[in-house]
Amino acid sequence: MNLHQLEVFEAIMRTGTVSEAARSLNVSQPAVSKSLRLAEQAAGFILFRRVAGRLYPSREAEALLPQAQHLRNEINATALLVRQLREGLAGQVVVASVASLGHAFITPAVLEFSRANPDVRIEVKLLPTFQVADLVAQSHADFGLVHEPVANPYINGENICLGEATCFVRRDHPLAGRRTLGPRDLQGTPLLCYREDTGIGSHVRRAIANAGLRRQVDIVINQSEQGLDLAERGAGIAIGEPFLLIARPRASLVAIPFRPIVPFHLRLIRARERPRSRAAGQLERAVRASIVKGLRKSMYAVKVASR
Repeated sequence: MNLHQLEVFEAIMRTGTVSEAARSLNVSQPAVSKSLRLAEQAAGFILFRRVAGRLYPSREAEALLPQAQHLRNEINATALLVRQLREGLAGQVVVASVASLGHAFITPAVLEFSRANPDVRIEVKLLPTFQVADLVAQSHADFGLVHEPVANPYINGENICLGEATCFVRRDHPLAGRRTLGPRDLQGTPLLCYREDTGIGSHVRRAIANAGLRRQVDIVINQSEQGLDLAERGAGIAIGEPFLLIARPRASLVAIPFRPIVPFHLRLIRARERPRSRAAGQLERAVRASIVKGLRKSMYAVKVASR
């Protein structure tokens, strides 16, 4: 018996007549009668006994019914899943991001998206930039967020906004009232910054050297939140990207532009050859909306890219 014949058999058992089965399947009565005849031929036994124009299931039919019902439920579940996948209401989405962008923008986007799409499984991975790029390039993540250029031929990148390196200073610090801060202004105060193999880290160290100063970064950080925590507790002035503080302000800190300007882009990256699922596309739009919403609260040192 093939799938269609089992479907017809189950419909007759469920409705009790050929005519009702045809109506439930949205086919003609002769088509149901033919399918039933072929089903009995394929099975090698009688499914229904015909008495006075009525159908009575055989013992074999009653034994077969549970499996046919299970098959019908599986078909309905598959049809539902196909519809949900088509509409982006089911499936799995993996997002990779540097930590600061994940905390600032992906967290609120996932919260809103998951409430509207409870059947979509979401996995968020917060990693260094090069690991985010590797996951996306290898199609282990549907898309990623970074704030440094990624030189990878297997990745497409899209600039979402332009930012500038920013100094994070306690409000009670003597320099908190300055409009900008440069290397000479930061003499005499502990300096917190990223490693020198990062975009901001290398530019800040170059600016210090170009100013003719001989000093090192006192505390090397690898996450923006780490720098904000240390600056808030009086460890020194942290230099980093402004997105996390813009999206999640801290009353005890002020953000002051670093000079000379150290520009960088917040970029959304995807694998060049990976087709995007509907669910991934919808979550990507939610993340983009979260970024725009967060940055419009404070356009300081940030310019949203036009599409």
